[in-house]
Amino acid sequence: MSEKKQGFRLLDVEDSGENLIAYSLGEGEVTDDELEPYWKRFDEAVSDGRKLRIYAEMHALPSFGQGLVVEKLKRLTTVTSAVERMAIVGDARWLAAYAKNVSPIIGADIRHFPMADKDAALDWVRE
Repeated sequence: MSEKKQGFRLLDVEDSGENLIAYSLGEGEVTDDELEPYWKRFDEAVSDGRKLRIYAEMHALPSFGQGLVVEKLKRLTTVTSAVERMAIVGDARWLAAYAKNVSPIIGADIRHFPMADKDAALDWVRE
């Protein structure tokens, strides 16, 4: 019996405040239960008027159920109003173009870093 691959995982990184969310995406399926603490942090930030900084490691593209796609679209306004800076970390070539194109849509400073530079990405997102 094969082990279920995890699509989304919050990473435990040191944060001087509550403004940093760090996560990893893999090739498994992303579930509502996995995303619940993530959305809770977004909701708290919006409620408190805080801006978030996001550190995202992209190891693979996960799969999302239709319900999660709808949930993400419903929360697009929350994301665009709450994110100040985002580091996208991964080696896939398309990630640099994604960061460049999404940055003006989200209204946040979004940069791509190769996986070998993940420490620099974390330092940048914390600045």
